[in-house]
Amino acid sequence: MNDESNAIPPAPTSTPTGKRTISRRRFVARATAAAGLAGLLEMNRQAEAGTGTRAPISPRESIKITKLETFVLRNSWVFVKLSTDAGITGWGEMLKDKSKTCAAGAHQVESYLIGKDPRHVVQHWQAIYRHSFYRGGPVLTAVVSGIDQALWDIKGKALGVPIYELLGGPTRDRVKV
Repeated sequence: MNDESNAIPPAPTSTPTGKRTISRRRFVARATAAAGLAGLLEMNRQAEAGTGTRAPISPRESIKITKLETFVLRNSWVFVKLSTDAGITGWGEMLKDKSKTCAAGAHQVESYLIGKDPRHVVQHWQAIYRHSFYRGGPVLTAVVSGIDQALWDIKGKALGVPIYELLGGPTRDRVKV
């Protein structure tokens, strides 16, 4: 079995003239990582720009999901974005493998979600998981996971609290490094 594809690229070396060189594999790996990070930072900036001015809404105030969008990045990352009529957006991440299938699966759920209150997170999870034709499996699990994250994101933004507070609060104050 050849493990060359999983091997760590060699470190930069020095030439006889003293100039440092870098291997092509390491350069491509670093360039790909930088491009992926830049894409995530831009998506985060756009997400924050879209919801930064909106104050949290009252639990009695009506809020409905208006739009579901999926984003498949070149490195096969899949993100789902749920938009609401209150101007709040929620983001979730899906399975990296089978990215186009996951994106299509999310759009199959779109007809169920549009017009629903996004704050009923567990109710939507149950409905999506239990009423699908195929239960379980990596694609459905990824779709449910991404949508679940986006719904929790919306709920946290609507109430003006971080998601970890909704899920029981922090478990520790510091982490040993």
